[in-house]
Amino acid sequence: MKKTWMSAITALLSIVTFFSIAGCSSGTAGAQGPAGPSGAAGAAGISVSSASVNGSGHLILTMSSGQTIDAGSVVGPAGISTGPGTGDSFAAVIAQVEPKIVRIDCTVTGGLDSGSGTIVDARGYILTNAHVVAGATAIKVTLKDGTILAATVIHSDTALDMAVIKLTSTRTDFPVITLGTMSDFALGDEIVAGGFPMGTSLPGPASFTQGIVSALRTYGGSPWIQIDVAVNPGNSGGCLFTETGKMIGIPSAGIDDGSDFEDINLAIPISLISPFITAWVPK
Repeated sequence: MKKTWMSAITALLSIVTFFSIAGCSSGTAGAQGPAGPSGAAGAAGISVSSASVNGSGHLILTMSSGQTIDAGSVVGPAGISTGPGTGDSFAAVIAQVEPKIVRIDCTVTGGLDSGSGTIVDARGYILTNAHVVAGATAIKVTLKDGTILAATVIHSDTALDMAVIKLTSTRTDFPVITLGTMSDFALGDEIVAGGFPMGTSLPGPASFTQGIVSALRTYGGSPWIQIDVAVNPGNSGGCLFTETGKMIGIPSAGIDDGSDFEDINLAIPISLISPFITAWVPK
C-alpha cells in the first residue's frame, strides 16, 4: 500500500507540472496547500571524504561516492600581522633608521679617527661615544645623503663614555631617532646595530648587523646590554635599535682580554642614554 501511495503522489506531481508548463502560468496562483506527511527516512546520505584547493584557488570537494564538486573560489582568513621589521627581514625598519645614523670623522694628533653617531634632535644634535671625539681638533659629520657638515662638542663624559655634538647648521629638520625604553626589549629579542665600521676605509652607506640581546649585565661597575652583534672600530657611537626602530643602546665595545672570545659585545643601555640627552641637549 505504501508503494502504491507514493506512486500516485509522483504521478499527480507530474500532471501538475505538465499543465503548469503547457499554458497555465498566466492564471492566478493558487493558495499553498497544507504540508503533507513526512516520508520515511532514506538511506544514509553521501558525505565529503576530502577537500582541497586547486591551482586556481577553487575549493574541490571529493564525495564518498567518488564524485568531485568544484565549490568555487575560496579566501582564507587573514594571517596575524606582526608589524614592520619582524620575521626574516628588517628592511623596512633599516630604511626608516638609516637617515638618522651618521659617520663622524675627527682630526686628531697624528691623523684621523672615525666613529658613528645618531641624530637625537632635529636641530642637529648627535649622540655618540666620548672616546669617538676624544682629542678631536676638528669634527666632520657625513649624513646619509653625502652631505658633510662640521660639528662641535657640546658635552663629553668619559666615565659614561657618551658625548653630544652639534652640527654647524641652522637647519631644524634633521631626521631624529625614536628613543625606546628598557621595557621595549628583553633577553633573546632580535636587535640591529647600525654604524660605520672601518670609518673612511669602508666608504659609502652605513652597515647594519642583526643579532640578539645576549644578556643584561653589570660589567666593570656599569650596566650594559650584552649583544652578539659585532662592534668593530668605527661602529662605536652608532645605534642599537629594536624591530620597531626604537633606539635602545649605543654599541660601544667588545670584550677583549687577549683570550679567544667571540660575539661578546657591549652597548650602553637606554636607561643611561635618556637622562644624558635630557641633561645636555637644550630644550
